[in-house]
Amino acid sequence: MYPPPELLAQEGRFGAADLVQQRGTVAELVQICQAWGSALASLHCTAMGGSVAPVAARPWVVNPQHLTVSIRSADRGLGHAAVLRAYEYSCDLRAAALEVDERWTDRHWIHGDLNANNVLIEHQPALRVSFLRSDDPGLGDPAWDLASAVDMIAWLSPRWHAMPQPLVDYFLLGYRRAGGPARLYPAIQAVRALATAVWVAETPQQPTGQEDVQADLAFWLDRARAYAGRVGCPIAVA
Repeated sequence: MYPPPELLAQEGRFGAADLVQQRGTVAELVQICQAWGSALASLHCTAMGGSVAPVAARPWVVNPQHLTVSIRSADRGLGHAAVLRAYEYSCDLRAAALEVDERWTDRHWIHGDLNANNVLIEHQPALRVSFLRSDDPGLGDPAWDLASAVDMIAWLSPRWHAMPQPLVDYFLLGYRRAGGPARLYPAIQAVRALATAVWVAETPQQPTGQEDVQADLAFWLDRARAYAGRVGCPIAVA
């Protein structure tokens, strides 16, 4: 059984806009994030039914044996080179990738590509969150989606002129109240931040100069290294 169509759609719904286009007060953004967490939990808790469900492709960054090759084979621009250097020179990041690879599970439906453009918000007749279908929906580790959502909130919060932590807290509140099975841990957040750095490098930039690109990459690589430095800590962090 595939996740219900009210959660996954092939294209945007009429009247829906993605997260990048959202604006509002902090209270309105909090409501969006809490509803987003609840919708993600519903996706992760979708019953598999009697049929055999497909297994989602693992994100390339999760596989430490192929990570370096994948980055090298991508566009050899400034962003990819910076990510490659960060990974190759950090034993903590390599250890984080290995831990995520070992802990990866295939027990729940996941989205797998939960960037800000793939989360759709409708405000009328009521607040509703759905997701654009990814290329390979299937069973995977829901902690990846959870870490992806937290990174997207961190990426969006300056554009929303809001502090990220309250939005993250309410997102996680919505997720847990809806029975979401995933929990964050430092290694998966380190690896997700590394993948986000690549995503930022590939995202079309505003014509504001190379310094802004470098600053964005530095932020995400510093975030990846900070989480990687906590690998082995028993306390989940966001």
